[in-house]
Amino acid sequence: MTHQQIKALELLFAPVLELHKIVNEELEKNPILESEPDEAEPVEVPDNDEWLDRIIQLDEENRFIGTGNFRSVSPEEEERRQHYLESITVEQSMQDSLLQQLGFLDLDPRLQDCCEFIISGLDDDGFLSVHPADLAMAAGEPMSIMNQARTVVQGLEPVGVGARDLRERLLIQLSRQGKEQSLAYIAVRDHINDIAANHLPAIARKMRITIGHLKEIIEQIQALNPRLEPSHVQPGEYVTEEVRVFEGENGLQVQMNNDNLPNLFISNQYRQLLNDPDTPKDVKDYVKEKIRAGVFMINSIIQRQTTIRKIVMAIVSVQEDFFKYGMDHLKPLIMAQVAKQVGVHETTVSRAVAGKYLRCKYGLLSLRQFFSTGYQANDGRLVSNTVVKQTIRQLIDEEDAAKPLSDSQIAKMLNEQGYTVVRRTVAKYRENMGILASNLRRQY
Repeated sequence: MTHQQIKALELLFAPVLELHKIVNEELEKNPILESEPDEAEPVEVPDNDEWLDRIIQLDEENRFIGTGNFRSVSPEEEERRQHYLESITVEQSMQDSLLQQLGFLDLDPRLQDCCEFIISGLDDDGFLSVHPADLAMAAGEPMSIMNQARTVVQGLEPVGVGARDLRERLLIQLSRQGKEQSLAYIAVRDHINDIAANHLPAIARKMRITIGHLKEIIEQIQALNPRLEPSHVQPGEYVTEEVRVFEGENGLQVQMNNDNLPNLFISNQYRQLLNDPDTPKDVKDYVKEKIRAGVFMINSIIQRQTTIRKIVMAIVSVQEDFFKYGMDHLKPLIMAQVAKQVGVHETTVSRAVAGKYLRCKYGLLSLRQFFSTGYQANDGRLVSNTVVKQTIRQLIDEEDAAKPLSDSQIAKMLNEQGYTVVRRTVAKYRENMGILASNLRRQY
């Protein structure tokens, strides 16, 4: 695979906001590319450069990236768009925050080195998964200093960092609240596994309290923070639609969203250098190289937008009833079907839809969610497994919390609704949706 092919795949894989960044970087690197057209007159093409003739033809007729009905963007709109993109800031990592806090403590250099060693051994959620003895051996320090360092790290924010497991984390948080003698502390210390298994009657007997009192204690435990990584959206997770699907006069319409893509032009100024007999050969070679790179960028982005549009049009042709009537009408669809219709390889479809979204009257939807296997209902309809999953979720939402539905009962109810689904399939879908088993959903 050539460098240009790899670059084209990178552009296809990149979500639109990331693509905006890539294009801006290319504008900074390549002086031939412009985001606004200049006013210079077209120049004649040297006879010995047929490839340049094609470039200038592209430049004059179709050298900007637009929606098909190009409109200029007002300075106010551009300012708002740029402000939005610049407001996506990079959050400080947990490790950086811990090291910063450590810097404010007046620690012995040897102890500080051990603390930094422990911080480097934390996983993404702040757990110390490595045994302290292994850390001590790797650091070449005695266990006494390593344990002291771990105590220092556990005193940093967020509360619970440096714990070896969830039980220790919750105990640290309760201790910091001054609740070491509380029933909540005892429940976590002695019965955390039974709480997770929803064995409330057994726990209540052992603690000699009522179920009602135990539920109040569990509410206190649930108010703690088992996960330390903030639930904010990371910069790469900001999303916007690649394409819009809406109902027009002639049916469903597909429109690419190019609002975050600047219009790219090949500079006339540099093309004029190629016609100037006084331009040195090395300068002409440089200009030709940059023009090739600029046109490749323009063509690659046009190809990207065209490919995504064709894929979405293929999706819409199959999922027309979904866009008109809603989730219950989502049909089974696999990438191989779309690839055959569009005329590309299945892996190209996979790359093109990864991290991409469309906007329709039902909101912002991932392109991947339109691909799923399915079933033939008893009435002959093809039904996506997404519809079956939504039906399972609805049945569970409406169940009696004191007598939750088992997977076998849900399978029977689905069959009564026309979906031929066995118990193990219900269990698989339920787990995929993050829904607990019936014994864990039971409320006392």
